[in-house]
Amino acid sequence: MDIIHLVYFTEVARQESFTKASEVLFVSQSTISKLIKNLESELGVSLFHRAPKRVILTDAGVLLFEKAKIILDTLNSINTELYNLAGTPSGNLKIGISPMVQTLFPKAIAEFSSLYPQITIDLMEVGSIKIEKKIQEGTLDVGIVVLPTKTKAELETVPFLEDPLMLIVNSSHPLANRSIVDISELRDESFVLYRDDFALHDHILDKCKELGFTPKVVCETSQWDFMVDIVASKLAIAFLPQTICAKLDLQSITYLPLKNQIKPWHLAIAWKSNTYLSYASRAWLEYIFKMFGIAK
Repeated sequence: MDIIHLVYFTEVARQESFTKASEVLFVSQSTISKLIKNLESELGVSLFHRAPKRVILTDAGVLLFEKAKIILDTLNSINTELYNLAGTPSGNLKIGISPMVQTLFPKAIAEFSSLYPQITIDLMEVGSIKIEKKIQEGTLDVGIVVLPTKTKAELETVPFLEDPLMLIVNSSHPLANRSIVDISELRDESFVLYRDDFALHDHILDKCKELGFTPKVVCETSQWDFMVDIVASKLAIAFLPQTICAKLDLQSITYLPLKNQIKPWHLAIAWKSNTYLSYASRAWLEYIFKMFGIAK
């Protein structure tokens, strides 16, 4: 067993697919399959259960996956520490960010790139729940998540923004002239929601359930501007953080405060706990803490 076996094995485990792993690693599927079979033969155990549409780790596979992640993290940290000792301000930074959060960061990313031109940035645009998962897996270095997180023990988080959710309706909607709205009044409305990998998806559904109804969801999306278009077309109502509402065209959209508040859009910078942070990650965190005036 060597490092390449562990790299291929962990990627198949993460992707739950030989095909997807081959795409990520830029290696043929047959090469990966052959190496995994060799690894299973060497260890004398089956590492994957081959289901029709995906592969699933066996008990032996789960054990090896946890050990392999530690080994690969250690090797990566050695490379990074050697770069740091050499005083080389370089590296690759993988940041997870949701579409709504991205509206807050274009200037920050541009300025950071100007300060550290030898650090390359890869942005992954997904929901908060998926960002948490990918930080744990090690496929993201840092990310912006919505609190409370689902995996508190495995993440370090530093809050930096808390914003209430507002109801958005078409300007001709009967509720548009109200000063405040009770969510219970929305039980007969059509909702456009965030996808289920967004924390706000669960926050909204949980509040509706608490008030005794299940909303009629006509659409789920990851794009807040598409959500606004749906509302502007009179097809549904939606919820957006107040910061985002301030960017709307108020000729076609009205936003209103809620009498019974949903959990706020509470953002935090997150990274994996108990692991070595690369030079690029530490530089980014230091920059963001300074930008938002965070004492850390």
